[in-house]
Amino acid sequence: MLNKLVYAAIVLFWIGAMSWLVRHDVIPALTARDVPSIKAEGWLEGEKRESQARIEDKTGKRIGTIWSTHTAGRNGVSRSDVFLIERLPPLPRLRIQVDADFTLDGELDEVLLEVDGIGKRIKLEGENMSGNLAFILWVGQRRQLFKIDADAAGMLGDVFRPFPALPNIEVGQSWRMHVVNPLAAISGFGSKLIPMIVKVRARERLLTDQGAVECFVVETDHGARAWVDADGTVLRQEADVPIGGRLTVVAEPFNAEFLQETLSLPLP
Repeated sequence: MLNKLVYAAIVLFWIGAMSWLVRHDVIPALTARDVPSIKAEGWLEGEKRESQARIEDKTGKRIGTIWSTHTAGRNGVSRSDVFLIERLPPLPRLRIQVDADFTLDGELDEVLLEVDGIGKRIKLEGENMSGNLAFILWVGQRRQLFKIDADAAGMLGDVFRPFPALPNIEVGQSWRMHVVNPLAAISGFGSKLIPMIVKVRARERLLTDQGAVECFVVETDHGARAWVDADGTVLRQEADVPIGGRLTVVAEPFNAEFLQETLSLPLP
């Protein structure tokens, strides 16, 4: 039973926490800028920004949905993500919720990730403390502590959608990022952070349900790719996951009723 729980936790945290994107040094050889930060100024014009996207497998079949809500406040921006994973064998039906707070400067301050559907507590808590982001990972009753340099922390994402939003980017912009290694986080072996490099490669027109849209093309050296409009909305992105292979995430109209139904699902 314990082996099954550890295996499930590895998979779930690869899904729900792999793409914790944390800012590192700018690539010295390029005239790069810092990773785009989540700040209300110049991007979150109203008090709230809502988005939704469907997750498709390599055959184009819908396997899940993602909702994101950014809310501006006096102390910065709060972000709430909800993931519904419905058809991705051998996983059961899952709901993953991530709540994060960013400072006025766009830096990650606090985060809470919880997974429902596995029958055991799966939770990751993070807080900015004395220059470090201190994390507590719960797998059932097992607890593990680890930390990273808070100066390196930047954007929060996930393996299904490495880039939740990318405001104010330009062609040629580059940055380093790291992703959490869930196996290391759970087992204590290996590096908890895996480095990647991101670059805004070009601009091209993307055909969407609403017509052709001029987009920035963003790529990582691990094969993830995203198309971002001028407003910072990620209209489409592709990434490889440990199970399911190549997945595609496509923006679609926000459905508040579907979100509320997902939040009320009775999952173990």
